Amino acid sequence: MKSAAIAAAVVLLALCLGCGKGEDSFEQHVVDLTGASPEVAYVALNCAKCHGVEVEGQRTAPKLTGLSSRWTEDQLIAYLRDPKAVQAATPRLAYMAEQFPIEMPAYPHTDEAVLRGLVGWLLAQ
Repeated sequence: MKSAAIAAAVVLLALCLGCGKGEDSFEQHVVDLTGASPEVAYVALNCAKCHGVEVEGQRTAPKLTGLSSRWTEDQLIAYLRDPKAVQAATPRLAYMAEQFPIEMPAYPHTDEAVLRGLVGWLLAQ
């Protein structure tokens, strides 16, 4: 019961914070996700805002299905920590970044266990 209340509070907080100043920008807010499920982390880190609640992709960001055919867990975590660096080294990602109006935010301070859970969940989509 307590974990469900915490999860609901995190989701509510994430929905209240939104993406930031405008449609073409993103403002990251620090949220403690210790023990959160990957689905809760996905929403709380505002991934759903741009990539869609069902990871289906939207006008603002690509779909997140089938990632396991192109990414390993460590590669995807490196990307989430510093998307610009990975995009600079990967022409396919640099091209994709140009196709969407919102820049992928970096998550350098997000807990490793939270990112590993999120990435494992995403790779299974």
